[in-house]
Amino acid sequence: MGKRKARLAIVTTALVAAVLTALVSCATIDRSRGTSGQFSLTQTQSTVASVGLIMGTVHYGAGFFFPTSSDILDISLLATDPTTGLVTEVSHQRIRNILNFPIQFTVRYDEADISEGSTCTMVVNLIVDDAVKGQGICLLQKTSNGFADPVLTIVPV
Repeated sequence: MGKRKARLAIVTTALVAAVLTALVSCATIDRSRGTSGQFSLTQTQSTVASVGLIMGTVHYGAGFFFPTSSDILDISLLATDPTTGLVTEVSHQRIRNILNFPIQFTVRYDEADISEGSTCTMVVNLIVDDAVKGQGICLLQKTSNGFADPVLTIVPV
């Protein structure tokens, strides 16, 4: 539980830093207006993308072996376009040195990469000796605050 709190603190700090950076890039100080020594703050349009976060958990299924430190978890966020049916990878995370389960993860994505009405799926692959040995798939549910936290269970393939 301590590792999750530490990761959450790091993610929160990074998110706050990104927001502050975006605010600084969106504002300019105008010295030409008003009297000497006074400043006015004017907003400009931002080109900074809106970042979404998905925090989830990966479990091992029944009858599955415990991983070694050389095993790798590949986590992908996929979006399926509702009109074309085209599936694209929106975000990807690779986790190495997986020794303890369940594994907590956070995937960042650009919200502009997911069009209105898209179906989103989270896929995790367990890679052992350069081959996929296990996989978990979860259909994501959209909420008013983003996506619900996915729980994926790895089963042998």
